[in-house]
Amino acid sequence: MVREETNDLRARAWTLDERDHAILLSLLEHKVLTTDQIKSLYFRSLRRTQHRLKELRDLGLIASFTPRRGFGEGRPPDCLFLAKAGLSVCAEIRGVRASDLSWIPDEGYRSSQNLAHRLGVNAFFCALIEASRARDGHCLDTWRPEHWVRTRTAEVKPDGFGRYLHPGGDCEFYLEYDRGTEAFGALSTKLEGYLQLAAGWTEEHDLTGFPNLLFIVPEGEREGEVGSALRHAIRRLHVRAPLAKSFPLCVADEGRLSELGILGPVWRHLATDSDRLSLLDLPAQPRDLYRATRCLGRYFTDADAGYRRRVSPVSAMPRFPALPPRHAP
Repeated sequence: MVREETNDLRARAWTLDERDHAILLSLLEHKVLTTDQIKSLYFRSLRRTQHRLKELRDLGLIASFTPRRGFGEGRPPDCLFLAKAGLSVCAEIRGVRASDLSWIPDEGYRSSQNLAHRLGVNAFFCALIEASRARDGHCLDTWRPEHWVRTRTAEVKPDGFGRYLHPGGDCEFYLEYDRGTEAFGALSTKLEGYLQLAAGWTEEHDLTGFPNLLFIVPEGEREGEVGSALRHAIRRLHVRAPLAKSFPLCVADEGRLSELGILGPVWRHLATDSDRLSLLDLPAQPRDLYRATRCLGRYFTDADAGYRRRVSPVSAMPRFPALPPRHAP
């Protein structure tokens, strides 16, 4: 029986190409992605995305569900997650046992109170991918989820880490997607962790190269609460003025991101209360330190079905909303 199951798995694996492997590995890493988000990562056509995802479902490699929608909202896109057979394929790809991979059974996603939060984080990174396609010299080079970037003792647990390359340099950032549910004390404690990380960045307290900390909040009033929490954390830790002033915490609300676009002037540097900045205006490292070989969202084209691994041409995409409508958890 075990041998038959192994042969069946290998037979199914023969029907998969490099893009299919990438989809399965992305679902392993990010746990849940919507149809639209998988399109941003690997396709140009929504219809083609839906067709291939149906084929992967029919093979038993992935599964899907539709999240709950709020009153008056349209049908949200399906949420895709890795099935047990897909986990086995991922193990084959990585040359490890399936039990060595981090995986949650399907029922863990449907009822997760964290679903809306996870989809919001994913949407931000996918919006950057869409924006980069329409601009020469732009590239989302890196997207790492929380479990990749949290510190060992978990005093700092970003929702994600990104590296966005543009003609002006390399912008690295930690992302915090705040839904306004965290109490003031917890918010201040979270910022203390980042301040302590920044204080230990160099002996001279020089923050050159320290990633920007981007906070997305649901509305403008929450921006003020984040600012108050930052000032409280600075006083509590007795942070020196030069470090406090240079601490790269920037905040933007969802409405502004949706209105002005993911690369619009939406970010306010809380330490100096400066004018709104674009992601492209934030502190960046020299671009030649990082040479992107594979921009996320730029690979795989259906121009020729036999050559899906060819680099996709840059296409002019309509401006993509930064974040989808929030769904009740």
